[in-house]
Amino acid sequence: MSPTIMALIAVLAVWMLACAFQGYRARLLGFLGVLILGMALNMLWMALHLNATPLEGNALMAQAALVLYGLCAFGFGWLAGRLVRQFRASRVDDQTR
Repeated sequence: MSPTIMALIAVLAVWMLACAFQGYRARLLGFLGVLILGMALNMLWMALHLNATPLEGNALMAQAALVLYGLCAFGFGWLAGRLVRQFRASRVDDQTR
């Protein structure tokens, strides 16, 4: 695997972790900011290095896939955050002191 592909996969993983963290904290505006930043970087990569135009079919499909990746990461983060909050709220206080 080429270093460029490995770098792109690493950037995608970090971006998805940022989306999941925003979901974990239930910050919708933060998620929208991360999503827009990711879409801008993705379009910049496709325009400069792949010579794609913004309204090209493949570029639009890549942007749609990126939005779905982000929504899934946000959803998983939101679910994990909700589970953690419910678990913390349901713990029994120690009264033996």
